[in-house]
Amino acid sequence: DIESISYDDKKVYELFTNGLTDGVFQCESSGMKSVFMRLKPTNLEDIIAVISLYRPGPMDSIDSYIENRHNSENIRYKKPLLKDILDVTYGCMVYQEQVMQIFRSLAGYSLGRADIVRRAMSKKKHEVLEDERAFFCDGCAKNGISKEISNEIFDDMSSFASYAFNKSHAAAYAVVAYRTAYLKAYYPEIYYEALLNVN
Repeated sequence: DIESISYDDKKVYELFTNGLTDGVFQCESSGMKSVFMRLKPTNLEDIIAVISLYRPGPMDSIDSYIENRHNSENIRYKKPLLKDILDVTYGCMVYQEQVMQIFRSLAGYSLGRADIVRRAMSKKKHEVLEDERAFFCDGCAKNGISKEISNEIFDDMSSFASYAFNKSHAAAYAVVAYRTAYLKAYYPEIYYEALLNVN
């Protein structure tokens, strides 16, 4: 019963760690295999993160994410307020929800306004985004964040969010990826037969 499988199965994570993900949803490319082999995932959160990181926006953070995952003493935050937002992803921006949280926590945005900015980022509406820079920096200043640092954070978010997933989307993908890896790990012949016969 696929609905009742464990998400802590070492045999399944070994498939990802060993790059044996042919036939595994979203995880078949050589680039994706390489990231999993370097990361050595041990839980579903790792799969969610890799599926999100392997996109044009956050892809530049892959090396930092892997390094920080294995060496947490290297994690650095531009401001302490970022720690609660980025600690789950080892100091890297990975999800759209994190961008919204940064706008809210550092610059005092409402949920509605933060979501408008997130949507502008995800649709590459650079002029809408640039219009927010001054408002963001002003909001950050009220929290004691210098203009230089607030501009750096804004630039990080702008480049990151050009094609970033929201976590809920990535989580749904990760569940399907894990389930297909589980079927491959325990029922390889039947699973490959099903793959070959699918139209």
